[in-house]
Amino acid sequence: MWMTVKEDDQEKVESCGFSIAITPVGGEVDEELSSSATFVYDAVNQRVTMTLTFPRAGIFRAAVYYDGGLLLNGEFDCIVLTASDTATVQRNISSKRHNICYEARLLSGGKPRRVLCCISPKQFIVKDYILKFIPKRITSFRLCPSTKLILAPTPEGSGPGGEFTLDDGIQPPLEMVSPERDLIAATFTQLLIANCGGEDTFKNKQEFFYSEVRKAHARHAHDKVALRVARADLLRSSLKATRHFSLADWCKSFDVSFQGEQGVDWGGVRREWFSLVCGQLFDSRFGLFVSFNDSPTGLVHPNPHRPPHLKLKYFELAGKLVGKCLYESALGGSYRQLVRARLTRSFLAQIIGLRVHYKYFEQDDPELYLSKIKYVLETDLDAPDAAELYWAEEEYDHTGRLLYTHDLVPNGASIRVNNATKLQYVDALAQWRLAGRCRLETDAFLRGLTLLVPDHLLAIFDENELELLVCGTGELAVGDWRAHALLAGGGRDWQRLLAWFWAALNAFTPAERARLLQFTTGCSQLPPGGFQELNPRFQITAAPTFGALPTAHTCFNQLCLPDYDSYDQLVHALLWAINEGGEGFGMI
Repeated sequence: MWMTVKEDDQEKVESCGFSIAITPVGGEVDEELSSSATFVYDAVNQRVTMTLTFPRAGIFRAAVYYDGGLLLNGEFDCIVLTASDTATVQRNISSKRHNICYEARLLSGGKPRRVLCCISPKQFIVKDYILKFIPKRITSFRLCPSTKLILAPTPEGSGPGGEFTLDDGIQPPLEMVSPERDLIAATFTQLLIANCGGEDTFKNKQEFFYSEVRKAHARHAHDKVALRVARADLLRSSLKATRHFSLADWCKSFDVSFQGEQGVDWGGVRREWFSLVCGQLFDSRFGLFVSFNDSPTGLVHPNPHRPPHLKLKYFELAGKLVGKCLYESALGGSYRQLVRARLTRSFLAQIIGLRVHYKYFEQDDPELYLSKIKYVLETDLDAPDAAELYWAEEEYDHTGRLLYTHDLVPNGASIRVNNATKLQYVDALAQWRLAGRCRLETDAFLRGLTLLVPDHLLAIFDENELELLVCGTGELAVGDWRAHALLAGGGRDWQRLLAWFWAALNAFTPAERARLLQFTTGCSQLPPGGFQELNPRFQITAAPTFGALPTAHTCFNQLCLPDYDSYDQLVHALLWAINEGGEGFGMI
């Protein structure tokens, strides 16, 4: 890792509290290499720049500490290449053909065999050989942050390269070994960084995303195309009107007219149609998207038990409309469209290729989280009096009748969960309940979405940022917020803190207010009736700490606010929490 630092612009801090431990993968900490790292403090941008110098090529694992404590996301791998290998990687990445292939041996699934690893900006494809020389695809992994390339230690004297594992958290992991393992890892990492645009703030990511979407459809004219629909049968008529549309048609400006109405579309009719059709598609009463267990949060998810008349083509239409809104927003001006929907975190995560896990239950299905997930995590399952829990999940209909039992692992109904396996169990449960049982619906939605939006572009956002991109911030009136918030605290200090909080909220930008709402409730959108209809109500509770970051319990829409010395400290803590800690989950 090399960084250019101007010493006259920045102050070098010898005792800033930062330290690093660098370890060759599979080896012991290299004290000499660790002590050679330098940390430079940039007083203007309030950043610390770290410079590492490696005397040899290889794979190293680094861990950054501050005052002896490991930083959040402070562990990472350093891929150090020779000059010739670096040139090879850069040449492959800069090639417009993107047919980057490396040979490897597949260790998973029986006898080791020779395979071909093909890497493109969108996916990592593993191909087998037919008749020992004709490549045929075995499987593919999406090139996004949720796909992990895990490097195994290389024994001394074993030669170049080594073993590595590909794991996206959805399909079975693949273990491989290759003499070009380091080149594969470097190519994978560089393409992943390129997919993310090299940007770290939401605004910069959004600008990069819009620019790339415009480039992807630059050859498609934005002429008008007529769209005639029936207001009384909006979804069916909209599906029928667009069923033969090509990609070029979806990129055109829709000239919408409602049957039996005289309105001329100068933009207003189109915006009304977008609003109405998206409102129906994502309304739980329609049945395409529903809440878990009638969750009071009102977040919706693809319905795995949809009525027979709601075919997968409706999910594909929903994906196309979201993609159309993103494309129109990329064009800017009066074309900008937002989707008014309250989508679950786990569904947003699947859109961007992230692996779902049990922590999503807290926001998406708080009833199950409180009644089952917390019990499993906090209970000694090895105790004699503990409830028997097996690797299977029973599915019931709305009347409480058992439909079927799904094994989370092979023969799961006969395998008991214990303390050693309970984390894997709750993750497997999340994989099934949040992803697996609605896989067909999600895949149909993604087919429609990626018609207009390249899937690797969506991977640059996290699920909270994706919601802001698709749904916007909405109108969050501070007066409405204050009138319907529940307060739990007392005393003069508490009143002073609340006054500072409401003043800070007034000074926040719309995006910052949406982030705070998202941090506390799990969603940046309010129900149609505003804060009055938010269930549970937005709560502000005094935290028993001083000067710490605010925390949130999304099951209860509860913000826990510590006390501070000044208004500025409160503002700084709030902004830090909602921008840097927005993906955390509070445990009670």
